[in-house]
Amino acid sequence: MACGLADVVSPSAGAGPCGALVDEWQDAWNRHDAALLAGLVAGDVDFVTVAGRWLRGRREFHEWHKLIHRTHLQLSRWTNLACRSRSLHSDLMLVHLEWRIDNEIRAGSPRPLTRLGVFTWLVAREGGAAAIVAAHNTNLAEDTPHRLAGAGQGE
Repeated sequence: MACGLADVVSPSAGAGPCGALVDEWQDAWNRHDAALLAGLVAGDVDFVTVAGRWLRGRREFHEWHKLIHRTHLQLSRWTNLACRSRSLHSDLMLVHLEWRIDNEIRAGSPRPLTRLGVFTWLVAREGGAAAIVAAHNTNLAEDTPHRLAGAGQGE
């Protein structure tokens, strides 16, 4: 392995709060490109959405994200707020990413919504590149602050 996994998700010059992978997620989301998003996850990813939907495998992940980016998230804007990562093994990293989504469309809502949340990712090497092998996404309750960004440790 030429470069360590920490090089991909840790802060680096010119990269966002946790490096290339979280920046690539934000970019792919804001392009509403489900194929780019799917390229960031492992082929056998286990991905739990904020609603508790358990997606298994890249194909299922891709199909779900195509659907939501054609419907209620078609105008959404993703912002990475803060990130913390730690190495669990030489090729396995735990990442917590705090985020905000603006411009979500919901039936019955008179205006677009904003949501805050936190992602937990397990990131590993897959074919020489970093990939999200497991993820759990959670919306923050209305009165719950972000741990990192709320303490002034975000961007």
